[in-house]
Amino acid sequence: MTQYDSNPLHAHPLVHTLIKIINVDSHEEFLNLLEDKLVLASEKVCSSAKKNSSVKTFNELCDSAKRNIQDPKELKLHLELLEKKLEDDISCQIAHMLDESGFIAEHDPNHNGHVDILVRSQNKKFKWLGEAKLYGGKKYSEKGLYQLVNDYSLGNPNESGGVLIYLNSTQYNVMEVVTQWQEYLQQISIDSAARLKNFTYNYRADYPLIFVSEHDHHKTGIKYKIRHCCLDIRIDF
Repeated sequence: MTQYDSNPLHAHPLVHTLIKIINVDSHEEFLNLLEDKLVLASEKVCSSAKKNSSVKTFNELCDSAKRNIQDPKELKLHLELLEKKLEDDISCQIAHMLDESGFIAEHDPNHNGHVDILVRSQNKKFKWLGEAKLYGGKKYSEKGLYQLVNDYSLGNPNESGGVLIYLNSTQYNVMEVVTQWQEYLQQISIDSAARLKNFTYNYRADYPLIFVSEHDHHKTGIKYKIRHCCLDIRIDF
């Protein structure tokens, strides 16, 4: 029996998971451990009082701007700044929870540009890049995908990504948004300009609100995984 096995503290599930996260030695294991923590962090964000406060403040500021700013260009710019602030607030919460879980997680670091969420293993060998957008239709979500694929990702073997869509105003349910997004990706992958060559996808069998896509990364030709999910941050929906 090793010292690890004889220590009763190590038998606690949370401690056992933390040790696995700290000592992860493969990209696949890194992604599996990260997946569980991403789901937990997302659920906490969607149900938290802080989320409600953030979204309520955002809605109030948007309403105020629409009432008081007469110039259309100035109003558009102001609303875009408010949207960016809400996106950053939600992404910060997720990065903080992932960091507390044992990963190295940062919001808005420089990784070939300023990605929303960067998660790395403790040995910095494995990494996951998350790009977030408030829901504004498929075309708007595509901007986040474009930034991830073309700007931030390098296509290296131990790297993967994620697209996080924050639902704050639409009347669609989460499954409808996820399905529409997946179907749209299939559609645009035919166009070489989308840089989604040999695009495939799989939904999680036990959690069908999340799917993972793969395509040949345009820089390296290596299969690049992207996790796609929606976080419902709507109030009173």
